[in-house]
Amino acid sequence: MIRSLYVRIAVTFLVIVLVSISIAYYTANQLFKRDLQGQNGLEEMMITRLERLYNDSSPRSLPMFLEQVSSLQEMSIVAVNRNGLVIQVGRTSRAIVNHLTYKTVENIFGGKTERVNYADEHAGGPPSPPAYGRLAQFGNTEWAVFITPDHVRQVRSFQRNTFTILITLLVVGCILILFAARYLVKPLKMMTAATTRIAKGDFGVQLPMSHKNELGELADSINKMAHSLSQLETMRRDFVSNVSHEIQSPLTSIGGFAEALRSEDLTEGDRNRYVGIIKQESSRLSRLSENLLKLASLDSEHHPYKPVTYRLDRQLRDVVLSCEPTWLAKRLTVELLMEETVIKADEDQLSQVWINLLTNSIKFTPEEGKISFQLSEKNGYAVVRISDTGSGIPEEERDRVFERFYKIDPSRDRSEGGSGLGLSIVKKIIDIHGGTIEIEDAEQGAVFVVRLPLNPEPSM
Repeated sequence: MIRSLYVRIAVTFLVIVLVSISIAYYTANQLFKRDLQGQNGLEEMMITRLERLYNDSSPRSLPMFLEQVSSLQEMSIVAVNRNGLVIQVGRTSRAIVNHLTYKTVENIFGGKTERVNYADEHAGGPPSPPAYGRLAQFGNTEWAVFITPDHVRQVRSFQRNTFTILITLLVVGCILILFAARYLVKPLKMMTAATTRIAKGDFGVQLPMSHKNELGELADSINKMAHSLSQLETMRRDFVSNVSHEIQSPLTSIGGFAEALRSEDLTEGDRNRYVGIIKQESSRLSRLSENLLKLASLDSEHHPYKPVTYRLDRQLRDVVLSCEPTWLAKRLTVELLMEETVIKADEDQLSQVWINLLTNSIKFTPEEGKISFQLSEKNGYAVVRISDTGSGIPEEERDRVFERFYKIDPSRDRSEGGSGLGLSIVKKIIDIHGGTIEIEDAEQGAVFVVRLPLNPEPSM
């Protein structure tokens, strides 16, 4: 990621420089073309004016006349007649003469216009524009006249254009670099601020996903990290609160009744009742400890998973029979509608699932109610439906009943309610087996539907 970001920054500034140079070059080029176009028109007009001025004034000497005009107008002039006589005046006239050819002169005497490209021999500045030449009539003699501005004017143009290029490059580059720096640094500053907030315990950070590159991926990772940390922090707080609550209540009861046993005025009946309560609360602490250890073991990657092939219908029947004293005490009716089903699974773990679900149904089904077990096979899965005629589970609570320590009715009598870990253990074991557990709608009571693969994949 770092290398890519470095490349990105380098390419960005390279593009800025190229764009700046391109804009500057285009601007200077347009100015230079405008200057050349103006000079070409000036040269043609100057030859016409020379011809008219000479013919009107009739000076004694053409060379002297051209010398004076060249000096006043800062122009280089070369004139050639048909006899080969050459008149040259001005700073660049020698260079023009050195590049003249017989064909060029003949073309001009033939009525054409010509351009002569030459290099300035007097300075190392920019190349001079070509000399413009055409036929001119000085008195009774025809001359091939070539004219071009002296290099001084070109130097000034070059200096102006160079200055324009540098200023344009500086201004455009600075503006683009400011925007690019803001574009590149702003998301990094936002991420720095976000990680600082996360470090201080504020996990409600959400960075905008405006980039589809390494910066966008980093922002998405920070958002996911903040969300995960928020969930973990919530789970940690809930876990500490719930464990503290679940442990504090029986400890308070044990401490209170243990202190009461010191009284010498207790009757034998009260003493036995207090001892029974202490024993009951101790059992609750023991079950809580066992469930916590069970969940910790299931969460680890080293929990033993020993699948065997066995009859699932027989296991369900044995579980119901093992809990017979409990459901008979409430005069409940337990109905078994099961097909003969063979499954490959961890028998001990699934036994824990059925015991927890059955115990849960017995706990929340009123006296003389009904519990039903249905077992069938469908599409390679064993489907177990456990329904009861209890108080049921509200629809808005169904997504949370499998959370650890979650209880639908926290005010329920603690002697009847559990620790809120039973269904969490059920869900974890079923997940390990690659199955699912759902709560279906029912007119009365609750309906748990468990689906387990008959022959799970070897990786499970």
